[in-house]
Amino acid sequence: MTKKSLKLNSVLLTAKEAAKSSGEILREMWKTSSFEVVQTTAHDVKLSADLKSEKNIIEIINKKFPEDKVLAEESGGKKKNEKGLWVIDPLDGTVNFSHGHPHFCISIAWQLAGETLVGVIYDPVRDELFSAVKGRGAFCNNKKISVSKIYEIGGAMITTGFGAYLLESDSADELKKLSKTAQKIRISGSAALDLVYVASGRVDAYIESQIFLWDIAAGALIVEEAGGVCWLTEKENGAYYSCVATNNLVDC
Repeated sequence: MTKKSLKLNSVLLTAKEAAKSSGEILREMWKTSSFEVVQTTAHDVKLSADLKSEKNIIEIINKKFPEDKVLAEESGGKKKNEKGLWVIDPLDGTVNFSHGHPHFCISIAWQLAGETLVGVIYDPVRDELFSAVKGRGAFCNNKKISVSKIYEIGGAMITTGFGAYLLESDSADELKKLSKTAQKIRISGSAALDLVYVASGRVDAYIESQIFLWDIAAGALIVEEAGGVCWLTEKENGAYYSCVATNNLVDC
């Protein structure tokens, strides 16, 4: 086994450990509503749960990979590092979480020179751990997963995100057109789970015109390793991305 393979194995194990550990924290806080609202905006909310989860993840990573850098939703960070960059969303689906809605997750990706090589997404409510290492396939709870075989847009279920910005962009018109041709459009409130649902064949495509890297980095790799495709386009110098992920059959 090469040094690179050994490194990727270690990264994967660390990402899984961090995701499961923070998943236990989030699950307990969600069940007992033992969290505080830190900040409220027009269409979003920040919780003490986000902060606690991120702190726990970073502590676990720093013990194993002290030279790596971190880009995380709450604490920020740098985008590229030659030794390794961890891209973290400690709680994707925060608004869902705050309402007691059981649809949220933890997303952890590891990049080298801007390329995502490891991705892990954990849903603590359903106890589903999705993972991928570049070139090795995609898995849910260690069972291999693959995208759907739906090829006609009329039979496809498509997920998307809907923010205030959408109303002021061309994407609103695109979404309206798509809603007339697709079988169903769904809005789940978690981009990371949308992507692994594409990877596991539960939905056929995911589209969002303005999303952060930490929301999609891990999921994009998992989709591709499951046989799908994921197009990411940088916007505003990398502040946001547009994302289109499909089963590689549906044209949207």
